[in-house]
Amino acid sequence: MGYRLFLSFSCLVLLSLFSLWTGAETTSAPLPSKVLPADIRMIIDVSGSMKKTDPHNLRRPAVDLMVRLLPDGSKAGIWTFGQSVNLLVPYRLVDESWRQQAAKSASAINSVALHTHIGAALEKAAQDVVAGDDGFRRNLVLLTDGVVDIDPEAVVNIQERKRILTELLPQLKAAGYVVHTIALSQDADQELMKKLALTTDGVFAVAQSADELMQAFLTIFDQAVPAERVPLDDKGFLVDASIQEFTALIFRKAEVPATIIIAPDGKEFTETDPAHNVNWYKTGKYDLITVQQPQAGQWRIKTEMAPNSRVTVVSNLQLQVAPLKTQVQLGQPVELQYSFAENQQTITTPEFLQLLAARIIVARADDPLARTQDLVMEPAPANGIFQAGIANLSQAGDYQIRLSIDGKTFRREFVHQLQVNESAFHISKEVRQENGTAVFQYWITANPELVDKHNTRALALISIAGQDQPPQNIRVNEDGVWRFSLVAEQAAEYHVYVDMKGIGLDGAPLEERLLADEFYYPDEASVLNPIASSSSTGSSSLAIPAEEPPPSNNLLLYIGVGIANLLVLIIGFFVYRMIAGNKNQAELQDMENTLNTPVATRDQLPPVAIDLTEPGREMDIPIDEAHTTIAPDDQLMADNLFPLDNLDDDSSKDKP
Repeated sequence: MGYRLFLSFSCLVLLSLFSLWTGAETTSAPLPSKVLPADIRMIIDVSGSMKKTDPHNLRRPAVDLMVRLLPDGSKAGIWTFGQSVNLLVPYRLVDESWRQQAAKSASAINSVALHTHIGAALEKAAQDVVAGDDGFRRNLVLLTDGVVDIDPEAVVNIQERKRILTELLPQLKAAGYVVHTIALSQDADQELMKKLALTTDGVFAVAQSADELMQAFLTIFDQAVPAERVPLDDKGFLVDASIQEFTALIFRKAEVPATIIIAPDGKEFTETDPAHNVNWYKTGKYDLITVQQPQAGQWRIKTEMAPNSRVTVVSNLQLQVAPLKTQVQLGQPVELQYSFAENQQTITTPEFLQLLAARIIVARADDPLARTQDLVMEPAPANGIFQAGIANLSQAGDYQIRLSIDGKTFRREFVHQLQVNESAFHISKEVRQENGTAVFQYWITANPELVDKHNTRALALISIAGQDQPPQNIRVNEDGVWRFSLVAEQAAEYHVYVDMKGIGLDGAPLEERLLADEFYYPDEASVLNPIASSSSTGSSSLAIPAEEPPPSNNLLLYIGVGIANLLVLIIGFFVYRMIAGNKNQAELQDMENTLNTPVATRDQLPPVAIDLTEPGREMDIPIDEAHTTIAPDDQLMADNLFPLDNLDDDSSKDKP
């Protein structure tokens, strides 16, 4: 009974270890994060140089549009700056009265101030820089045409610029601020503005015309205040029964004087109509139309629309998309995660999810051709969350990512602006054969004008057959080059990344993930068809930076296997003891039977002769003394002293 209990306990332990291991290796996709309300703080340069770079004061209509688009429940404020910083519109929760005040105050933006105190403007707008999370997504929008200019002495300005990058910027990032920057001139300190945006995952844009400035503000708005959309085309847009309100922002081409919007029942609107819950705001360039409790069906727009037109909606049926980064490096993978929710609950019903047809449209700003990527929606995920990698990001530049979903009776759209940047690092590769294995050698060099090489760390991240290897530090050599190698022996798919983390020459934080390599070894056919190519497979080993050999992977797996083997040994030992115990009992019984057998008398036992002469040796003992007869009693003593079963064969031993 005790052995059975022990065996049952051992099985339970093994099952628990297996469950622990499989649970550690399997991770479910995270739910799309809840989008927090936006906190938008606009910082507008009003220095005298703006008279030249913005002679028509295009800042006014751009800011006006921004404040009109901000939704209720968000937070916002507007600051202007030159030598000093002034609060133009109070920072508080957005409602209709705030929008009216902000729109009126935007007309006061001018170009009369002296100097350009960028650091003070950032600090003033972010006075709560050290405060904790307050439930809002914090955004700073900096618009300027100049450089750090606070003193006639150049050295003072240089020190102030360095302070912004080395002291203020890390504080802003740590407090969760995203800094978006717009340069209104090619003469602006674009390097500084890029650093502010890149470090905090914000938008950086250069605007030299009214259209470019409006585009820059809309791009920032889309990133800071992501809103659910419905697709808009020449035929209009579809409103389903779940939509409670829509807002149409329609940009008109220059020659088009007016916009007409047509409801599904054929009624036309050209201005505000309170009886039908239509609110209309019109400028010389665009129409902003909000309709509450709109009629379900196909709405049409009668005008020639210019780019950036869109329709956002408030609905009980929501497309939820996990937040995406704005700034990525060339080669860095970008994954999209999305789901649908009804009344804030993720929909997991297969019948609903299987009706969805989705596609991703990727368009680069300087390329008129958009790339379409149809997504496979079957089988529907059990948790209701779809995942897709975004392709066609092979060149640096500004991209628009558009997720379009058709649910047969409804449509939804998500738009995101992505900036793909050239790396500050360059990776070179060489492949050679050594002893029948492939050795991949990598060299990483840095842009000497951007990177403080000796204060930058490199970390190699390698995945073999889907298994992540332990990260490995790569040391920089005296020439400022990071070097490491990978020895490929296992037939598998390999992914090689390098994390670079340090500081730039200007003291600003620097962090990039580089895609070093992706390949199949020995070739794709051998990996994807291992049976057909079994002759090419073999053991695998990984050689990565020589300074620090990689430790073993899957520690939890190895621990589990080790414990399992130990338990098997323990179980085997007890099983052996059971078997051995039964055998010993049988032997004891035989011995007892033997002892109980009557012993023959001395006269009945024949004499036994033992030859003491050792073969091959001449003895001095007389022949008659070399043969001794042992009496029966003496024979029993000899048997006890020399049991035959335990005698070793000495025939192979050296003779003295």
